[in-house]
Amino acid sequence: MSMSMGDMPMGSMSMGDGVPGLFYLQKMYWAVVGSAIATATVVNILNKVLAQHRLRDTSLAPAKPKSCFFGVYATLTAIAREVSYATISPISVGKYTIHFPPLGPVLIILANLVVVLVLCFYKLDTANVWKWEDVGYRTGFIAICQLPLIFLLAGRQNIIGFLADMSYARLNWFHRWIARTLWLTTTIHMGFWFRNWGRYDYITYQLKNDPLTKRGFAAWCILTFIVLTSVAPIRRLSYEVFVLQHLVTFVGFIAAVWMHAPNEVKIWVWIPIGLLVFDRVARYAWGAYSNLTMFHRKASKSALWTHSATFTALPGNVTRVTVKNPGIHWQPGQHVFLTCHSVVPLQSHPFTIASIPEDNNMEFLIRAETGGTRRFFRYASKDKVLGAETVPNERSRTIFVEGPYGSIRNLRQFDSVVLIAGGMGATFAMPLLRDLVAAWKKDSPCENQRRIGQVRRWAATNRARFVWVIKSRSQLSLFEEQLQSVLADVEECRRIQPRFNKEIDITIYVTCDEKLEPPTTQQITPLISHGVANRQMIESSEQKEAIETDHVSARSVSGVSFTSSHIAAIGQGCLSGGGCCCTKQIEDEDAIPTCTCTCSGPAPTPLELESMTGKTTYTQTSASLDSKANFVSGRPYPRAIIRKVLEKAEGESAVVVCGPRGLADDVRRSVVCLSDERAVHKGTGAQGIYLHIENFGW
Repeated sequence: MSMSMGDMPMGSMSMGDGVPGLFYLQKMYWAVVGSAIATATVVNILNKVLAQHRLRDTSLAPAKPKSCFFGVYATLTAIAREVSYATISPISVGKYTIHFPPLGPVLIILANLVVVLVLCFYKLDTANVWKWEDVGYRTGFIAICQLPLIFLLAGRQNIIGFLADMSYARLNWFHRWIARTLWLTTTIHMGFWFRNWGRYDYITYQLKNDPLTKRGFAAWCILTFIVLTSVAPIRRLSYEVFVLQHLVTFVGFIAAVWMHAPNEVKIWVWIPIGLLVFDRVARYAWGAYSNLTMFHRKASKSALWTHSATFTALPGNVTRVTVKNPGIHWQPGQHVFLTCHSVVPLQSHPFTIASIPEDNNMEFLIRAETGGTRRFFRYASKDKVLGAETVPNERSRTIFVEGPYGSIRNLRQFDSVVLIAGGMGATFAMPLLRDLVAAWKKDSPCENQRRIGQVRRWAATNRARFVWVIKSRSQLSLFEEQLQSVLADVEECRRIQPRFNKEIDITIYVTCDEKLEPPTTQQITPLISHGVANRQMIESSEQKEAIETDHVSARSVSGVSFTSSHIAAIGQGCLSGGGCCCTKQIEDEDAIPTCTCTCSGPAPTPLELESMTGKTTYTQTSASLDSKANFVSGRPYPRAIIRKVLEKAEGESAVVVCGPRGLADDVRRSVVCLSDERAVHKGTGAQGIYLHIENFGW
């Protein structure tokens, strides 16, 4: 019968001549992990030094390497990026699309898996039945020493994230896969013990009578449940439920492991507990500082809490949340967790900050989906009636802010920047664009000061390209004011500074919008005859009056009245007929085909209808924006867009994308192909491409 793990110190057990000790193997694992973290830290420091060097460079191409060291570093970085960014094309299975993570993170996880398996089986003969106990002991030691890494990757106040300059959301992907590696290790650990006991038909007896075996099996069952419920389809069913059960099962798992582990390795259990306590204490301490009035001079001393927010309903089921004079500082591209107990009790959700610090307001644009975001929109949609006038509900509510979180390299250090946003992804990309233009405004045109090195350059960026993909021009109202402000600031810079040579290009791709080509009777009639919109057609003035009473804006084309729902139905018919040029990919922006598309996107949802209160959701953009921004009917071809910018680049460029997974995958593949096409690492002198894809994990 095998000896119980708690009966003797196993770390000092000898497993044969030349076989490393168990404690030594644990140290080897953390030597590898520590080396990886140290490498990421060095790269982060070099990137920050490089950014400062570029901002102090007064040449015309500050983003281009000026020394042999930075030239070699740029080449090595380009090679690593080209490998790291590569990914497999998505696979469609019925109605579902499977997206694959990029190769870089996959290689890191595979490297960790290889290290773990080597340490588990190094110099052990798994075919020898007398060595199965040794494999069981060793895999148990290797499994338990992985716990601290899992918790290091899980916290929002993340030590690894701070050292490597990576967002906790991105590290969370590694957290899940390291946990799956832990599950594999514990399964091997349990399997070899069962295999050893199975020779004597002893498995059932051990599970019924041995307390150590019971606790170990309970820990494995809990870990299996955690791993299964953490897969994306289940996790997304209800995030609030997932977080609650994840916390409860974690407590049960740690308790079972602590009771199962021998005293000499319990330190590996205490470390995760300490990390969890650190994360919670740090979050609560920072939350108290951010939200208590006593820590902020600008806040009203009569109130206990610093932040109050107004909620405004916007077209497209979007809620604008505005926090005036926030008590925290943030960088463009970051997000915070918002909590408003008076509207959505006991819930906290991450939202991207859609404004920049210079606004002195923290603004969020939140699309209503389910749960908390839906409640935000319902609350904002409750208008107040004053006499015959209806005014929006903008009552202030106390709100709690946790953060900011998120990490992206300073885009001001790159020669050229391409920002691609899909739909509400503009909440991430727009502040980055505004921040670049704000830096251009701050740059001093005084050549005398620049020659003696007394002026620090605010931005090394010479050109910026902003691409926004939307379904309807009605979405432009969300950022029309900001777009006009950006264009006006650039024009003002050109007027004040004769030598201002910065370039900005804004393109709006509308994938399905009836505003581009108003439908005619000739276009509507065939659709009606095919049964596309016959159920929604208004056949009498009584029906039209009823719809207007329900606050649905009726429209009329050549005497035929129809609602936004009818336009949507016409759009769907257009799509099904295959004649909608709004869905075509535009490979050459300089040769855009004539579009006669009548599509308008999906019909308004019940939530949107509640918020319209007689107002149409379709809005015309101002003439100034129409004349200065490029409007294209169709879908973008990322490779052509990025290539056009890279052809003018005189240094390292940056590509940032935030939007649907399909758009992000297209951009990623485009960057990899263009990097190889430009032969960055083959001595041609072409500069590298930094890619940032904003999403919560892969």
